[in-house]
Amino acid sequence: MGFLADVGQTLNFYESKPFLEYIKQHGIVQFILLLKKFKDDKKDKVFWGDEIEFHLLHIDPITKLPKLQPNTEYLFHSPPQQNFSLQVEFGAWMVEVVPTAPYEIDGDPNPVYNNMKERREKIKVLCKEGDVLFAGSVYPMMGVNDYFVPRIKDEEEGEEDEEEKDPFYDDVNPASKSIFVSDELINPHPRFSTMAENIRLRRGEKVCIQMPIYKDEKTSMEKTKEEPYPGFIYMDAQHFGMGNGCLQLTYGTKDIDEARYLTDQLAVFSSIMLPLSAATAVFKGKLSDVDVRWASISESVDCRNPQERDPNNPKYIPKSRYDSISLYISNRPQCKDEYNDLKFPLNEEIMKYAAEQAKNAGVEIDDKLLHHLGFLFIRDPMIIFSDKIYVDDSSNTNHFENIQSMNWNSVRFKPPPSFTSEVGWRVELRTLEAQLTAEENAAFSMFSFFIARMIVKKEYNFYIPITKVDENMKRGHKRDAILNEKFWFRKSVEKDSADEWVELTLDEILHGKEGTFVGLLNLVYQFCKEEYGVDMQEEYKKAKEDAEYKASKLADNIKFFDILSKRAKGEIPTIAHWIRSFVLKHPKYQKDSIVSPEIATDLINAMNAISDGEKQYQDFM
Repeated sequence: MGFLADVGQTLNFYESKPFLEYIKQHGIVQFILLLKKFKDDKKDKVFWGDEIEFHLLHIDPITKLPKLQPNTEYLFHSPPQQNFSLQVEFGAWMVEVVPTAPYEIDGDPNPVYNNMKERREKIKVLCKEGDVLFAGSVYPMMGVNDYFVPRIKDEEEGEEDEEEKDPFYDDVNPASKSIFVSDELINPHPRFSTMAENIRLRRGEKVCIQMPIYKDEKTSMEKTKEEPYPGFIYMDAQHFGMGNGCLQLTYGTKDIDEARYLTDQLAVFSSIMLPLSAATAVFKGKLSDVDVRWASISESVDCRNPQERDPNNPKYIPKSRYDSISLYISNRPQCKDEYNDLKFPLNEEIMKYAAEQAKNAGVEIDDKLLHHLGFLFIRDPMIIFSDKIYVDDSSNTNHFENIQSMNWNSVRFKPPPSFTSEVGWRVELRTLEAQLTAEENAAFSMFSFFIARMIVKKEYNFYIPITKVDENMKRGHKRDAILNEKFWFRKSVEKDSADEWVELTLDEILHGKEGTFVGLLNLVYQFCKEEYGVDMQEEYKKAKEDAEYKASKLADNIKFFDILSKRAKGEIPTIAHWIRSFVLKHPKYQKDSIVSPEIATDLINAMNAISDGEKQYQDFM
């Protein structure tokens, strides 16, 4: 989350209107000046890193139900850790954890796994009595009954009106207007409540999240105030989306050209990683019929007004500002115009303005990069600090980041963050669901790392039409999509391969299909032989057979890849499937799609036991 250093007065959307175009234009100026400074920047050595979001829960001493714990300040005020750091997120109960130093690109999985393992172990020690770190992607009881611990207010925040109010009286939550969740759970930094309020104000109504319900024998299809859309789980606030946990990976690149190409390729890859990492099955105390959190976040920040949501209106925008990418941006010949087959509006005025600013600055800017800016800048800035409107564009990138950081797409093309940065051009992969164990998070991280390295080194070509990427994303939401759905993928990913794409299962995409596709895992193994001179499979096999054999550290990747391999084959379930099965088999379950507090308590305790290494998934199956 950006702008956390800013703590001044924020403007609501109506107050922001006179400054929207100013912010956009100066955001363009800042990007053009960044481009001028870093367009020829080359990095001899690149790094990569990750971010994992957790939930802090408190075990209620009476009910034993683990509740959201928004009083996290003590964690952030604890002594700095050597190998990881803590960052705040939208939810006051959330803790984002990142490695202190980026990872090398040597392919050794052990530093990644050890760092992820250490995070949980050390944060557990920091937790106060009764508080626990929850690694699930979604807290299953959000908005149900007494689901959180009251936040201890700072003196300057003032006292709350203690008058008891009707829970369906939305004025109790001025930012979200939610009838289910409290604004008290929004992180107290002014950025977050402003974001919630302004998305609602721009939209013209509360956000409307509708996730398909898992229909069981006694599932209610009755229309009620709490569930006005029969067949769907209704949620009305950002808490239900931005309050979910994920695993995000960022890869440094040699230069801007490499970053743009990697962005395109990972956009396709991201659509198959979503169902492979599926870890969500419960929203608002009810079983859902989807396996991932993505759509819930997309709908939770959908600020499009009624005209922009109407497919028959000239102002129609097909997607929320949180969604899959809508156009490829590389200027390499592999990126053919016909791949950008989604009709998506662009900010033509901003594109014209960017071209003029580039010309004035003596910077060449190609059409695809202009289109990327036109895509980003159809969105209005949602957070404006009154004392940060008029800034020096030659030394400040806040206006560009205001637009950039709130275009939450499946992948993000990232320029250097400031004019003095040594970081370089990067690409962020954003679709992965948070996993329960360090082993699982390391598995997805290392597999994605090798895919990114192969794309960069061998110029692999994953291009398929954008509309097929969107189709992959839709299919990836479905229950047990990992086993039951097929996904569009190229028959060959060689640099200059023919434009042929086919529908493959995730098993076939990972392991190959004879006469059709070689399989991504097989490509990784071949790449390691060529790049590192290591036959991972052979060395791992020898090490298992002979305890004295000293295998390369790269061979350790096999034990992590095995997690993904077995999921794709159906030999072990996704976390989403496991959660749903846990609920369905629970003795208290009434076949009505309801996850009662008793079921939720047992579920969360089981998930925590798995995260802590005390139990394995099969112990609860």
